[in-house]
Amino acid sequence: MMKISKSDYVLGIKCPNAIWFKKFRKDLQPEMNQAVLDNGTAVGELACDCFPNGIRITAKTWEYEAIEQTKKAIADNAPYIYEATLSTDTGEYCAVDILRNNNDGTWDIIEVKSTSKPHDYHYLDASFQRYVLTQCGIKIRKCFIMTLNPEYVRNGNINLDELFALHDVTDNLQDLETVQNEINRIRAILEESELGIAISKNKCSKFFDCPYKNHCWKDVPEYSVFDAFKGALADDVYSEYGANLRNVPAEVRSKQIHPGDIEAFLDNVDVINKDTLHDFTKKLHWPLYFLDYESVMSAVPMFDNSRPYQQICFQFSLHVQKHPEAELEHYEYLHNESGTDPRPGLIRKLIETIGDTGSVVVYNQGFEQGRNTEMARDFPEYTDQMLAINDRMVDLLIPFRERGLYRPCQNGSASIKQTLPAFVPEMSYANLGIHNGGEASDQFMTFMTGKQTAEQTKQMMSNLHEYCGQDTMAMVRLLDVILGITNKGETNAEY
Repeated sequence: MMKISKSDYVLGIKCPNAIWFKKFRKDLQPEMNQAVLDNGTAVGELACDCFPNGIRITAKTWEYEAIEQTKKAIADNAPYIYEATLSTDTGEYCAVDILRNNNDGTWDIIEVKSTSKPHDYHYLDASFQRYVLTQCGIKIRKCFIMTLNPEYVRNGNINLDELFALHDVTDNLQDLETVQNEINRIRAILEESELGIAISKNKCSKFFDCPYKNHCWKDVPEYSVFDAFKGALADDVYSEYGANLRNVPAEVRSKQIHPGDIEAFLDNVDVINKDTLHDFTKKLHWPLYFLDYESVMSAVPMFDNSRPYQQICFQFSLHVQKHPEAELEHYEYLHNESGTDPRPGLIRKLIETIGDTGSVVVYNQGFEQGRNTEMARDFPEYTDQMLAINDRMVDLLIPFRERGLYRPCQNGSASIKQTLPAFVPEMSYANLGIHNGGEASDQFMTFMTGKQTAEQTKQMMSNLHEYCGQDTMAMVRLLDVILGITNKGETNAEY
């Protein structure tokens, strides 16, 4: 008998191919993100503390002993059961995060999610749980999804009542007949031979990125219809013409996200728009301060004056050019005290080095401006200075996003990881110890939570210095490319 879990149920609704791969192609199993798993476990344990004096099921979910422990806890009329595990006669099973006793013969399901609000697939998850427990003879009164409260601000010890929000989702769930029909459909899928691959821009990212996307998309070109067209349209174009842009007719290409991208790819030409570049350079006022932050975020706020999942800046790199012919100067801050709030030291160092005149050049200003606004709010003694920095910001992303400068090797993207190798190929992130902001954040979190050896911390700090410094140097070099073109007096043209 094939067992069906709640995660199987959600995955089967998302994509029939994916659930088949999960059950029968163990060679395709993706590597689990341990940081995400640890985060969910920590949030779940805290949530249980909101409902004290319950009984925890200690056996593994897939073990029969877990069911026996759950039945005994129910018979003993426990006020709460953590990880209550039951299975139907046909093999559908689940572990309920918190099963709450209403002392009237009914129970409430409380599903804990380490998000700031319920998502659509959470309702499917809870629907399946209600179905399983009902099939097992448990009377369910209500179903709740418990999430983190994004408005909670830590002040001293964590206040669990304020940290979490309880959402009654009973009326949002699938009825029992619908769940049964979906289970029947999933079981029918699992009786079939391999379904092959599934490729869809919309469906492959529905609910969450499919863990089997790399398998299904392995033959999709690096730059394809999925890069050039928006969601549903990309799927329609793919259905009609395939993934290769060379097969897409001109009348369809006219609907692309960024006009001219496909043509640049097909003709292998670079594009420059002098007016767009000049409009950008007119916004620059020397001295120039090239600024980049690295940040870390935690589901449960670590510091006073912080919220769930708030981005906490722990590092900045600042390259300074006082006038066009001046030598570059470099300043930085990297927090090195584990377990303490990095923001006060970072703010003071930034204000000390960034001056009060000249443009602050960033790449994708929404991030840096957002962090400054938050730090201005959380540390009101620095509000005026932090907001003044925002007023001076100039976004280097704009001339690339607006296609003032574009090369086909960018594959439709204006991210700095695409523009840098396109225009400054000698600079690369490939050989760095840290390759992207996600790695920087994950490694710094292990330091902040005391999970690194002294040697690991030493190496990480060195890698962070190099990585964040490269981000601001990348902006310097990309601006040099723009200024080199605009100062030549070239006309609008492809080159």
